[in-house]
Formats: sequence, C-alpha cells, structure tokens
Amino acid sequence: MKKLFVYVDGAAKGEPGEAGIGIAVTDQNGAVIDEVSQLIGRATTEVAEYRALIEAARHVASYEADSVIFFTDNQRVANYINRVFETREPHIKRLIEIALGLLNRIPRWRVNYVDRDANVRAPRLVEQAFHQSIQAQVSRERMELVLLARAATLSDDGMQRLIDYAERLQEEG
Repeated sequence: MKKLFVYVDGAAKGEPGEAGIGIAVTDQNGAVIDEVSQLIGRATTEVAEYRALIEAARHVASYEADSVIFFTDNQRVANYINRVFETREPHIKRLIEIALGLLNRIPRWRVNYVDRDANVRAPRLVEQAFHQSIQAQVSRERMELVLLARAATLSDDGMQRLIDYAERLQEEG
C-alpha cells in the first residue's frame, strides 16, 4: 500500500471516566480498509485522544504503507505531536514519546488537525465501543436475573450442586 489516511478519536464519559477509542483506516481512494472500536479503561478524554493515535500508529504498521496521514479533531494533539508546542505535563509527554516512537517507524507520516465535521467516522467508532459495552452489560445482567430465578426454584440439594458446579467453573478460569 502506498498511502493511507487514518482518522482517530478518543473520548471519556467523565473526566476521568470510562474511555474509548475509534480508528478508521482508509486508502487513498477513501475506501475503508479497517476500523477499530474499543474501550481502553478509565482515562481522561485527552489521554484517550493520545491512546487512539498510539493504537492507530501500532495498527497501521502492519500495512507497510509508504506514507500515512493521521487526522484528529483535537488541535492540541496535532500541535504537540508535530512539535508546534510542548507540554509540561509528564504523563502527556510520555504519551507523546510513545506515539512518536511508533510514528517514526513509518517512512513518511504526519498528523493533521481537521474540523470535527471532517472526522465523523472515528467518533462514531468511539460511540460504538460505548454502545457495545452497554449491550454486554445488559446481556450480563439479564443472564444473572435468569440464573437467580432458576436458582430460587432449586431444592437444597440442587442448590449445592449448582454451587459446586460454579466453583469448578471458576477454578477452570
């Protein structure tokens, strides 16, 4: 692949709070090659933005592109990565170092700031990660309710067998 365009975004629900990243990789014709949508744990939105760029740089390395242009709707991220400004925050400095280490493995790269309207796919992927997490949580809660309802109808012997079985499942990992 000659040239890739990578759209990145990160967000947190709360500052800090549950955070997610979204990455969309397209070819030079605008065709979507790959997408990443995942939660990254507890972080601030700023940290999530850097983590999105770091994951994107890691992710596109396997494509062996000659040139990669990353797009972010966070002007501070673009300015810090491009060394227009320098941060005094140690944890942000460390994230910048990690990002630059990964970016410098790409023959030619740059990080451009774009308006949020031009970066619609990556924020949607972040929201998708949050939505999938909520769906998984609802599904888990539904299973727990079914289990409780079934357990309530068991005899004492049946309940003991269920407990024994649950303990074996936990031991198996």
